[in-house]
Amino acid sequence: MKYCALAVLVFLLTGCPGPADRAVPRIPASVVVKDNSICPLSPMRAGEQITALQIYSDAGDKLIKLLDDAPVYAPQDGCLPLFGYAFLPGKNYVVAYDVAALNQAESHLIVAEFSVSSDLNGKISVGD
Repeated sequence: MKYCALAVLVFLLTGCPGPADRAVPRIPASVVVKDNSICPLSPMRAGEQITALQIYSDAGDKLIKLLDDAPVYAPQDGCLPLFGYAFLPGKNYVVAYDVAALNQAESHLIVAEFSVSSDLNGKISVGD
C-alpha cells in the first residue's frame, strides 16, 4: 500500500499535461540555403514579432536570445534572423522562434528542424 501511494504521488507531481494546461501552438518553417547561408523562411503575418530565438544542435551547442526590448519582424517568405549563428556541417539543428502578435495575448512558436552538410567546395545544403 505504501508503494502504491508513493507511485500515485510521483505521478501527480510530474509535469504531465492535463486538461487545464496551455500548449503553445507550433508552426513549422522551411529551411533553404541562400547565398551559401542557412535561411529559415518566415511564415509570419502582419502584426507578429519575434520576441525570442533558441538554436540547439545535436552536439549540445546552443544560442538563446531574448528580444523583449527590441522585437524583430520578418516579412513572410523572407529569412528569419539568426544573429550570426554559425551552422556547422554534419550536425542537426532545431531553431525555435517565440512569436507574439501585437493585439493578442497568446504567442506561438515557429520551429525548424534540419541538418547541415557541405560538399568538397564548401557549398552547404540542408536536409530533414
